[in-house]
Amino acid sequence: MPATLINNNSTVRLELPKSKASAEVRLYGATVTSWKSNGGQEKLFLSSKAALDGSSAIRGGIPIVFPVFGSPSDHKDAPLEVSRLPKHGFARTENWSISNRLSPVDEEGQVSVTLELSTTTRPNLKAVWDYDLHLEYTVTLTPSTLKCRLTVAHLATSPNSPMPFQALLHNYLAVPDSTKAGISDLSGSFYLDKNAGGEEGEELSQEIKLQGEPCDRVYVGKVKDSADGLSDGGRDITLKYNASLLDDPLRRMGKGVELSRSKELRDTVIWNPGQEAGDAIADLHEGGWKEYVCVEPGSVAGFEKLESGQTWQAEQTLTAW
Repeated sequence: MPATLINNNSTVRLELPKSKASAEVRLYGATVTSWKSNGGQEKLFLSSKAALDGSSAIRGGIPIVFPVFGSPSDHKDAPLEVSRLPKHGFARTENWSISNRLSPVDEEGQVSVTLELSTTTRPNLKAVWDYDLHLEYTVTLTPSTLKCRLTVAHLATSPNSPMPFQALLHNYLAVPDSTKAGISDLSGSFYLDKNAGGEEGEELSQEIKLQGEPCDRVYVGKVKDSADGLSDGGRDITLKYNASLLDDPLRRMGKGVELSRSKELRDTVIWNPGQEAGDAIADLHEGGWKEYVCVEPGSVAGFEKLESGQTWQAEQTLTAW
């Protein structure tokens, strides 16, 4: 059940041989590029045109969005400190290292690794980010689950201004056919529709089906509750493949993936570009839009504020079923 380095020491591979479960985490961006659950079936999408040489963000897997979601100009409430950042921040385009502080877990039925990134040792990051910051990202594999935990530490020891940030785990979940897949458990949630200029709406469907239409919505972590009015979101979400025998003739993929998360990841982004926009994405292979649905937990409606000397931690668990 080893955690080993592969691809010229650019990738950590986690394996559970008895169950044939495995995962691969690139040091570039700390991006999980493969997750195979019990039986060895791949659960994440990775574009065949994805850059894996460190030249740009990886198209697929689970990129880490931090410390801003989208472009800074997308947010009317973006603090001045955020304005110099590139789209989706810098975590997904920096080389991380294997943590010396937290030892890998390698035991029966579970294997994990922790990667880390500090701005204090990166002059290029200091040029765009005024805060001393340390990130730790732990990926844990079991036969049927993949857990991802992100820890953010504001390192300043003397009082200074709180550090603003957003964080999101950009899950590209592989599906037999995105036009048939359904996302459950968001009914009653409120969302911002980025394809409609940020128009607000309430989700009324018990199961969201994209049916080939482009979707780019931010479910903002507020849920309508008939008894209590509005309550915080952060619900567990189920992605159902709705696959036919033609899509998955041997039924190897299972029925879908369930996403659970800690309360810190209160918002949910649902994204698929559809055919026209998908075929125009340079690092997405032709027809690739039909092979995934992005279901992304995060804190992206507004900005977290982390005091100096404090930490923030959030995690998600993906379960194959």
